[in-house]
Order: sequence, then C-alpha cells, then structure tokens
Amino acid sequence: MKKIKNIILMLFVSLIFVSCATAPLTGRRQIKFVSDESVVQSSVAQYNQMIAQLRANNLLANNTAQGKRVAQIGRRVTGAVEKYLRENGMADKLQYLNWEFNLINTKDINAFALPGGKIAFYSGILPVLETDGAIAFVMGHEIGHVIGGHHAETASSQNLAGFLMLGKKAIDGIVGGAVVSDELAQQGLSLGLLKFSRTQEYEADKYGMIFMAMAGYNPEEAIKAEERMMKLGGSQNAEILSTHPSSENRLQELRRFLPEAMKYYKK
Repeated sequence: MKKIKNIILMLFVSLIFVSCATAPLTGRRQIKFVSDESVVQSSVAQYNQMIAQLRANNLLANNTAQGKRVAQIGRRVTGAVEKYLRENGMADKLQYLNWEFNLINTKDINAFALPGGKIAFYSGILPVLETDGAIAFVMGHEIGHVIGGHHAETASSQNLAGFLMLGKKAIDGIVGGAVVSDELAQQGLSLGLLKFSRTQEYEADKYGMIFMAMAGYNPEEAIKAEERMMKLGGSQNAEILSTHPSSENRLQELRRFLPEAMKYYKK
C-alpha cells in the first residue's frame, strides 16, 4: 500500500513539474495548466457581455472628458507595453492584445485589465488617483497582471487546489483512512494560494512602474498614488489573510524598486 501511495504522490509532483512556466519579469516559476489562448477567449467573452450590460444601463462614460482622459493615458501606456514586449523577446504576446478602454460611471474605487487587452476604470477611482501619472501606474499595474500571465496562473492554481484535494482522497482510500482532515488540507491550500496572489501583486507593481516610466510618466507618482490609497483603506488588515500585500509593505516595495524604474523614465 505504501508503495502505491508513493507512486501516486510522484505522479502528482511530476504533473506539477511539467506544468511550470517562468514569470517574464522576475524569473519566478509559475504553475500553468491553462493556456493563454483559452484564458483570452474566456476573458474577452465575459468582458464583452459585461460591457454590453453596462451600455444598456447607460453606465459607460467613454465620451466624457474623463473617459477621453483615461483612453489617452491608456494609449500612451499600451504603446510603452508594446515597445517593452518587442525589446524583451515577448513580441509573440502582442497577438493576444487588442486594446480597449472603458470608463464605468460608478463610485467604485477600482480598475482592471483582462487578457486580450481589455481595460476598465471606475469613475470612483479617478478623484483618489488625482494625477495622470497615478492613473498610468494603476493601468500599468493591471496590464502587468496580463503580461505576467497571472490570470492563467491563478486559474491553474485553482485547478491544482481541486486536483490536490482529489489526490488526497484517492490516497486516503488506498491506505484505508484519512491522514489529514479535509478542513486542514483546504486551509493549507488556501493559505498557499493567498501568498501566491501577493507575489503576483508585487510583480504587477514592478510592471506598472516600468510601463508608466516608458510612457513618460514619473515613477514617483506610483508611490504618491499608493500613499493616497492608504489614506482610504488603511493598512490594519493582517497580510497573511489578504490576497493583496498590506499597504505599508507594498509602499516599501515600490520605494525599493524606484531606482530601477527610473532607468526607463525619460523626461
């Protein structure tokens, strides 16, 4: 029985090993069961459905002064992204990017970018960010998730969590009893995946600073933007139980990366 259990464990480990990829910016190893193409197809379909609903409810503000502002900044940032990809051997990623910018007229303080180059800002975040540079950083950060393959990575991680739970149950059945409770196994997986997400956020911040700098925005604006965000939400939540880094830790990382980002900045 022990031999069979070890064989099953080795199969799980082997599957994880062959499904590894490398994060473009940091060289970090990523688990990827899901292809970029499938993620783009799914994301674009969901995005189009969402935009259609927003348009039907008259919640798009693309033709307003602020909507045009977001799009103008977006064109500068995405131009920098395309240049970065070409100069760093990632021109193949351009085939998946068809840029689109939307401003959603709600008070939500949020923004996102989806695989396929679909970018949306909520009106509520603009007064918080204040400057074009801060908007460029947030946009670069969200695009960083796309370029870094974080969507496919997260989808793969979620699939892996379910796969490991299934594997645990199979092993339990073979050895004749549960070795670890489902609750403990799930808790361990959840904590591991949360840490994974914080790593992605730090990577996206670095991408954001590089992209904004290449677009002609001072990377110091990224630090000012995070300081303004800190005033809104505070930084009291324990980082270990959050999918995002605490604001203080994030600010520290931004400051640490600033000298590198400044190398890309041309006034």
